[in-house]
Amino acid sequence: MPDQNVATSRITAFIFDLDGTLVETERLKAKSYATVVGKLTGANAPDLRAIELYERIVGSTDEMVCRHMIDEFDIANSLEPVDGEHWKHLHQIRMDEYRQTDGAPERLMENVYQHNIDLLRHQKSVGRTVSVATSSFSDETKRVLDVLGVRVLLDDIVGRESVSNPKPDPEIYFLAMKRLRVAPEEVVIIEDSPIGTKAAMATGASWICVSTPFSRQAIETTSWLDPLWVVHDPAKLSETVNRRIESIDKI
Repeated sequence: MPDQNVATSRITAFIFDLDGTLVETERLKAKSYATVVGKLTGANAPDLRAIELYERIVGSTDEMVCRHMIDEFDIANSLEPVDGEHWKHLHQIRMDEYRQTDGAPERLMENVYQHNIDLLRHQKSVGRTVSVATSSFSDETKRVLDVLGVRVLLDDIVGRESVSNPKPDPEIYFLAMKRLRVAPEEVVIIEDSPIGTKAAMATGASWICVSTPFSRQAIETTSWLDPLWVVHDPAKLSETVNRRIESIDKI
Protein backbone atom coordinates (compact mmCIF):
# COMPACT_ATOMS: atom_id res chain seq x y z
CA MET A 1 0.00 0.00 0.00
CA PRO A 2 1.81 3.15 -1.19
CA ASP A 3 2.27 6.07 1.16
CA GLN A 4 0.11 9.10 0.51
CA ASN A 5 1.10 12.69 1.15
CA VAL A 6 -0.95 13.07 4.30
CA ALA A 7 0.49 16.51 5.08
CA THR A 8 -1.23 18.01 2.04
CA SER A 9 -4.33 15.78 2.02
CA ARG A 10 -7.77 17.00 3.04
CA ILE A 11 -8.46 13.56 4.54
CA THR A 12 -7.20 13.46 8.12
CA ALA A 13 -9.22 10.60 9.62
CA PHE A 14 -10.59 7.14 8.89
CA ILE A 15 -13.54 5.76 10.85
CA PHE A 16 -14.16 2.01 10.69
CA ASP A 17 -17.22 -0.04 11.41
CA LEU A 18 -16.41 -3.21 13.37
CA ASP A 19 -18.78 -6.10 12.73
CA GLY A 20 -18.35 -7.42 9.20
CA THR A 21 -15.65 -4.84 8.51
CA LEU A 22 -12.66 -5.71 10.67
CA VAL A 23 -13.85 -9.22 11.48
CA GLU A 24 -16.72 -11.40 10.25
CA THR A 25 -18.66 -11.33 13.47
CA GLU A 26 -21.90 -10.93 11.53
CA ARG A 27 -21.81 -14.54 10.32
CA LEU A 28 -20.67 -15.73 13.75
CA LYS A 29 -23.45 -13.81 15.49
CA ALA A 30 -26.00 -15.23 13.05
CA LYS A 31 -24.89 -18.77 13.94
CA SER A 32 -25.30 -18.08 17.65
CA TYR A 33 -28.79 -16.66 17.06
CA ALA A 34 -29.68 -19.85 15.14
CA THR A 35 -28.49 -21.97 18.07
CA VAL A 36 -30.43 -19.95 20.65
CA VAL A 37 -33.61 -19.70 18.59
CA GLY A 38 -33.48 -23.47 18.04
CA LYS A 39 -33.33 -24.03 21.79
CA LEU A 40 -36.13 -21.56 22.54
CA THR A 41 -38.48 -23.10 19.99
CA GLY A 42 -37.81 -26.59 21.31
CA ALA A 43 -36.17 -27.80 18.11
CA ASN A 44 -32.91 -28.52 19.98
CA ALA A 45 -31.01 -27.85 16.77
CA PRO A 46 -29.85 -24.60 15.13
CA ASP A 47 -32.73 -22.87 13.32
CA LEU A 48 -31.29 -21.84 9.97
CA ARG A 49 -34.17 -19.43 9.45
CA ALA A 50 -32.50 -17.19 12.03
CA ILE A 51 -29.42 -16.95 9.81
CA GLU A 52 -31.59 -16.03 6.82
CA LEU A 53 -33.31 -13.33 8.87
CA TYR A 54 -29.99 -11.97 10.09
CA GLU A 55 -28.70 -11.74 6.52
CA ARG A 56 -31.69 -9.59 5.56
CA ILE A 57 -31.08 -7.07 8.34
CA VAL A 58 -27.28 -7.25 8.57
CA GLY A 59 -25.85 -4.05 10.06
CA SER A 60 -28.71 -3.61 12.53
CA THR A 61 -28.22 -3.16 16.27
CA ASP A 62 -28.49 -6.04 18.72
CA GLU A 63 -31.81 -4.64 19.92
CA MET A 64 -33.24 -4.49 16.40
CA VAL A 65 -32.07 -8.01 15.61
CA CYS A 66 -33.48 -9.42 18.86
CA ARG A 67 -36.83 -7.74 18.31
CA HIS A 68 -37.02 -9.15 14.78
CA MET A 69 -36.11 -12.63 16.03
CA ILE A 70 -38.78 -12.51 18.73
CA ASP A 71 -41.48 -11.38 16.31
CA GLU A 72 -40.46 -13.67 13.44
CA PHE A 73 -40.25 -16.84 15.52
CA ASP A 74 -42.84 -16.05 18.20
CA ILE A 75 -40.50 -16.76 21.11
CA ALA A 76 -41.55 -14.06 23.59
CA ASN A 77 -43.21 -16.64 25.84
CA SER A 78 -39.87 -18.46 26.15
CA LEU A 79 -38.16 -15.34 27.50
CA GLU A 80 -38.25 -13.52 30.83
CA PRO A 81 -38.48 -9.71 30.58
CA VAL A 82 -35.36 -7.84 31.72
CA ASP A 83 -36.21 -4.26 32.72
CA GLY A 84 -39.56 -4.98 31.10
CA GLU A 85 -38.01 -5.93 27.75
CA HIS A 86 -38.01 -9.43 26.26
CA TRP A 87 -35.29 -8.50 23.76
CA LYS A 88 -32.81 -7.86 26.59
CA HIS A 89 -33.17 -11.45 27.83
CA LEU A 90 -32.64 -12.80 24.32
CA HIS A 91 -29.60 -10.56 24.00
CA GLN A 92 -28.17 -11.89 27.27
CA ILE A 93 -28.52 -15.56 26.44
CA ARG A 94 -27.35 -15.03 22.86
CA MET A 95 -24.22 -13.21 24.10
CA ASP A 96 -23.50 -15.98 26.60
CA GLU A 97 -23.75 -18.54 23.81
CA TYR A 98 -21.71 -16.40 21.42
CA ARG A 99 -18.78 -15.67 23.74
CA GLN A 100 -18.46 -19.35 24.67
CA THR A 101 -18.62 -20.68 21.11
CA ASP A 102 -18.72 -18.75 17.83
CA GLY A 103 -17.39 -15.52 19.34
CA ALA A 104 -14.55 -17.07 21.32
CA PRO A 105 -11.10 -15.55 20.64
CA GLU A 106 -9.87 -18.40 18.45
CA ARG A 107 -12.97 -18.18 16.27
CA LEU A 108 -12.63 -14.41 15.93
CA MET A 109 -9.03 -14.78 14.77
CA GLU A 110 -10.13 -17.29 12.14
CA ASN A 111 -12.54 -14.71 10.72
CA VAL A 112 -10.45 -11.53 10.56
CA TYR A 113 -10.73 -9.35 7.46
CA GLN A 114 -7.03 -8.74 7.12
CA HIS A 115 -7.37 -6.30 4.21
CA ASN A 116 -9.36 -3.88 6.38
CA ILE A 117 -7.08 -4.46 9.38
CA ASP A 118 -4.11 -3.65 7.14
CA LEU A 119 -5.87 -0.50 5.92
CA LEU A 120 -6.44 0.64 9.50
CA ARG A 121 -2.83 -0.03 10.42
CA HIS A 122 -1.56 1.78 7.33
CA GLN A 123 -3.69 4.89 7.84
CA LYS A 124 -2.46 5.08 11.42
CA SER A 125 1.16 4.62 10.33
CA VAL A 126 1.02 7.50 7.83
CA GLY A 127 -0.33 9.87 10.46
CA ARG A 128 -4.09 9.82 10.07
CA THR A 129 -6.48 9.53 13.01
CA VAL A 130 -8.33 6.20 13.18
CA SER A 131 -11.38 5.20 15.19
CA VAL A 132 -14.18 2.63 15.35
CA ALA A 133 -17.90 3.48 15.44
CA THR A 134 -20.07 0.41 15.85
CA SER A 135 -23.58 -0.81 16.55
CA SER A 136 -22.11 -3.18 19.15
CA PHE A 137 -21.91 -2.16 22.78
CA SER A 138 -18.52 -0.89 23.94
CA ASP A 139 -17.72 -3.76 26.30
CA GLU A 140 -18.01 -6.32 23.51
CA THR A 141 -16.32 -3.98 21.03
CA LYS A 142 -13.26 -3.59 23.26
CA ARG A 143 -13.11 -7.35 23.84
CA VAL A 144 -13.08 -8.01 20.10
CA LEU A 145 -10.59 -5.23 19.32
CA ASP A 146 -8.25 -6.57 21.99
CA VAL A 147 -8.43 -10.04 20.43
CA LEU A 148 -7.64 -8.52 17.03
CA GLY A 149 -4.73 -6.56 18.50
CA VAL A 150 -5.83 -3.19 17.12
CA ARG A 151 -7.43 -1.48 20.10
CA VAL A 152 -4.08 0.09 21.04
CA LEU A 153 -3.93 1.78 17.62
CA LEU A 154 -7.27 3.53 17.89
CA ASP A 155 -7.74 7.17 18.79
CA ASP A 156 -11.33 6.53 19.89
CA ILE A 157 -14.10 3.92 20.10
CA VAL A 158 -17.79 4.83 19.89
CA GLY A 159 -20.24 2.09 20.88
CA ARG A 160 -24.00 1.70 20.55
CA GLU A 161 -24.75 3.00 24.06
CA SER A 162 -23.22 6.39 23.19
CA VAL A 163 -26.09 7.38 20.88
CA SER A 164 -29.88 7.44 20.95
CA ASN A 165 -30.42 6.55 17.31
CA PRO A 166 -28.71 3.53 15.72
CA LYS A 167 -27.50 3.16 12.14
CA PRO A 168 -28.80 3.93 9.52
CA ASP A 169 -29.19 7.16 11.47
CA PRO A 170 -25.90 9.07 11.13
CA GLU A 171 -25.76 10.05 14.82
CA ILE A 172 -22.95 7.66 15.72
CA TYR A 173 -20.73 8.90 12.90
CA PHE A 174 -21.42 12.55 13.71
CA LEU A 175 -20.48 11.80 17.33
CA ALA A 176 -17.31 10.00 16.26
CA MET A 177 -16.29 13.02 14.18
CA LYS A 178 -17.09 15.43 17.00
CA ARG A 179 -14.94 13.45 19.42
CA LEU A 180 -12.08 13.34 16.90
CA ARG A 181 -12.56 17.06 16.19
CA VAL A 182 -12.81 16.54 12.44
CA ALA A 183 -15.34 17.70 9.86
CA PRO A 184 -17.12 15.28 7.48
CA GLU A 185 -15.07 16.49 4.52
CA GLU A 186 -11.92 15.30 6.31
CA VAL A 187 -13.16 11.74 6.84
CA VAL A 188 -13.37 8.41 5.03
CA ILE A 189 -15.75 5.86 6.59
CA ILE A 190 -15.24 2.14 5.95
CA GLU A 191 -18.40 0.04 6.11
CA ASP A 192 -19.60 -3.40 5.00
CA SER A 193 -23.41 -3.12 4.79
CA PRO A 194 -26.11 -0.95 3.23
CA ILE A 195 -27.42 0.04 6.67
CA GLY A 196 -24.03 1.22 7.86
CA THR A 197 -23.17 2.88 4.56
CA LYS A 198 -26.45 4.78 4.59
CA ALA A 199 -25.44 6.23 7.96
CA ALA A 200 -22.02 7.15 6.57
CA MET A 201 -23.50 8.81 3.48
CA ALA A 202 -25.90 10.90 5.57
CA THR A 203 -22.97 12.65 7.28
CA GLY A 204 -21.56 14.00 4.03
CA ALA A 205 -18.28 12.16 4.64
CA SER A 206 -16.58 10.03 2.01
CA TRP A 207 -17.26 6.32 2.32
CA ILE A 208 -16.19 2.95 0.98
CA CYS A 209 -18.34 -0.15 1.34
CA VAL A 210 -16.27 -3.34 1.42
CA SER A 211 -18.53 -6.31 0.86
CA THR A 212 -18.28 -9.70 2.50
CA PRO A 213 -19.79 -13.06 1.55
CA PHE A 214 -22.39 -12.32 4.22
CA SER A 215 -23.30 -8.80 3.08
CA ARG A 216 -22.71 -8.97 -0.67
CA GLN A 217 -26.26 -9.92 -1.66
CA ALA A 218 -27.74 -7.05 0.35
CA ILE A 219 -25.23 -4.66 -1.21
CA GLU A 220 -25.86 -5.83 -4.76
CA THR A 221 -29.62 -5.37 -4.37
CA THR A 222 -29.24 -1.82 -3.00
CA SER A 223 -29.64 0.53 -5.96
CA TRP A 224 -28.46 3.73 -4.25
CA LEU A 225 -24.93 2.48 -3.51
CA ASP A 226 -22.51 3.99 -6.03
CA PRO A 227 -20.54 0.99 -7.35
CA LEU A 228 -17.51 3.24 -7.80
CA TRP A 229 -17.00 3.09 -4.05
CA VAL A 230 -18.05 -0.51 -3.43
CA VAL A 231 -15.25 -3.08 -3.13
CA HIS A 232 -15.98 -6.75 -3.75
CA ASP A 233 -12.38 -7.83 -4.35
CA PRO A 234 -10.07 -7.12 -1.39
CA ALA A 235 -7.14 -6.85 -3.80
CA LYS A 236 -8.75 -3.66 -5.14
CA LEU A 237 -9.23 -2.00 -1.75
CA SER A 238 -5.96 -0.06 -1.73
CA GLU A 239 -6.56 1.33 -5.22
CA THR A 240 -10.12 2.33 -4.31
CA VAL A 241 -8.97 4.08 -1.12
CA ASN A 242 -6.34 6.03 -3.06
CA ARG A 243 -8.91 7.04 -5.69
CA ARG A 244 -11.29 8.13 -2.96
CA ILE A 245 -8.67 10.30 -1.27
CA GLU A 246 -7.50 11.76 -4.57
CA SER A 247 -11.08 12.61 -5.57
CA ILE A 248 -11.44 14.67 -2.39
CA ASP A 249 -8.03 16.33 -2.63
CA LYS A 250 -8.83 17.53 -6.16
CA ILE A 251 -11.91 19.46 -5.04
